[in-house]
Amino acid sequence: MVQSLRTKRTFSAGFTLIELLVVIAIIATLVAILLPAVQQAREAARRSTCKNNFKQLGIALHNYHDTHNILPPGCMMSDEYQVAGTVRMGGRRFSAHVGLLPYMEQGAIYDMFAADNFIKAPWDNLQPANQARIASLQCPSDSTDASANTTNGPTNYMFSRGDSLTDNNRWAGNNGAGMRGMFPQLGDSATDGTFGKCQRFADIMDGLSNTLAMSERIKAKAGGTGIDDGAVARMSSNAFRNNPTLCLAEVNGNRDYTNTNVLRVTGTRYSDGAITFTGVTTIVGPNRASCHNDNNSNVDDNDGIYDPSSLHKGGAQILLGDGAVRFVSENINTGNMGTGAVLSGNSPYGVWGALGSVNGGEIPGEF
Repeated sequence: MVQSLRTKRTFSAGFTLIELLVVIAIIATLVAILLPAVQQAREAARRSTCKNNFKQLGIALHNYHDTHNILPPGCMMSDEYQVAGTVRMGGRRFSAHVGLLPYMEQGAIYDMFAADNFIKAPWDNLQPANQARIASLQCPSDSTDASANTTNGPTNYMFSRGDSLTDNNRWAGNNGAGMRGMFPQLGDSATDGTFGKCQRFADIMDGLSNTLAMSERIKAKAGGTGIDDGAVARMSSNAFRNNPTLCLAEVNGNRDYTNTNVLRVTGTRYSDGAITFTGVTTIVGPNRASCHNDNNSNVDDNDGIYDPSSLHKGGAQILLGDGAVRFVSENINTGNMGTGAVLSGNSPYGVWGALGSVNGGEIPGEF
């Protein structure tokens, strides 16, 4: 009787191979079903963090304006610059991020720049302040660090130069004509006879709630050749200035540039005010194309189209002048992209261009 019971227990233990395969198949099916949901939840969290970073930048901008009654320049090119006659900053092409540092709890980094009287250039890889990696200046959805061609701190958050393709990108020129964005680039008084212009809230005639202050762009990746790699097409002709559709034609259906001759510097220097590093335009729309005017010897500070890009599906997040954060679809109305940007009046680039101009007189409408 004992032997019989032992035999019975031996035959009832364990699983058959078929049962194991069924269990594995069920687990694999559940993983396949749940994984996209988990990934979506993680991206939602990353996007929320990115949005919060923009909100903090909006607060910093308003606190800066409250203190100085002026906004920082998108790029400082002059040798000496005074805010309200009191604040002096050396002019080595610093971005507005540098001026905002004390207003975003990064005063220690700002003091590093000030200790050298702001004379260390933003491309100085040995300057500790340039090397700083500030978490609130990076969107967690773009987790890959910036291209290996620099050791300086990266950023995903860019300052609006508006819908202008020339003056608003590189030099002030023309006594500030064409500076249609909230963060124009100041000129070099030694070469163009003007310090350019910094905007005040009172200068934003279209209204702070109707004007773009900042947007995100994907950081450049080493070896990347597409929009999702943060690359920018290098154009041998500047004809796209008068016809931005020529820039759109550089991108194929996979969001890659058809010509692999691309610029890889976007977001690789948070402290560099050149538009290629920390600027954004409102011309062809988010996630569509960016083109660099490579028609002369300068490499990284030329004018061009540097519209927003992001790894958030369907568009990019923007910061408006009033501090509101919005998500802009990559299908936003862009008007007539077959014409060059104007220096005054309504933007030719539809709702998107209207958001970029500070005094174009447009009513952007829904977006």
